[in-house]
Amino acid sequence: MASAPKFLTLLDLAQGTGTLRRADPAAPILTAFDYAATRGDGAFEAMHIYNGVINKPERHLERMQRSLSNLNILGPTAAQWMTLIEDLAGQWPRDIEGVLKLVISRGQEGGPVGQPPTVYGTLVAIDDELLRQRKSGINIVSLTFGYPASVREESPWLLGSTKYLSYAVNMAAKREAARRGAHDVLFLSDDGEVLEGPNATVIWLVDDILHTTPLENGILAGTTQQLIFDAADGAGLGTK
Repeated sequence: MASAPKFLTLLDLAQGTGTLRRADPAAPILTAFDYAATRGDGAFEAMHIYNGVINKPERHLERMQRSLSNLNILGPTAAQWMTLIEDLAGQWPRDIEGVLKLVISRGQEGGPVGQPPTVYGTLVAIDDELLRQRKSGINIVSLTFGYPASVREESPWLLGSTKYLSYAVNMAAKREAARRGAHDVLFLSDDGEVLEGPNATVIWLVDDILHTTPLENGILAGTTQQLIFDAADGAGLGTK
């Protein structure tokens, strides 16, 4: 069986025009001095593509803009991001579920003031393990996030509600879950409130009302959660 395709497209903002360049996904594209590699200083978005369609990409772009505003990075316009998304999605086979990722870093460490950011997008097939988990379910462990629930909203330098590149803590938490024989993690605040998963939003159902955790806790707004809540009324469910 042939392996699933992978696609990589760069968005060059050096001249401010947002020129696209398709690249070999196996080829290196970052220098050793890129802030993505040296500091994890940047943001990303990941979106689901199914039957060739990405559902409401504008919500991902709104969240990306919030992340970049929190990081004080001037990124592409919404139109430039959409051009990148459309270039990648246009290459993708309709019969394969994929994940399209947008990545941006601050640029080159030691680079000139006002340098353009590093921007690119990738598109790969959804991991087989995730597809298995959809059918078989998962078990989780709860781990402390180490802060009271309100502290990230009160302390903007902690980058609450920001989808930043540095996922070292998130990945360490998932490794701890695996060490304990679980698939995933539920983060709790230091004062015991439910927050989110390392890469998931929490939704629960009580008496025909779907609940999710409040953004005031500094969690990342969930695009899938928003889609589910959009459909809740048609299914006879309330939301909170």
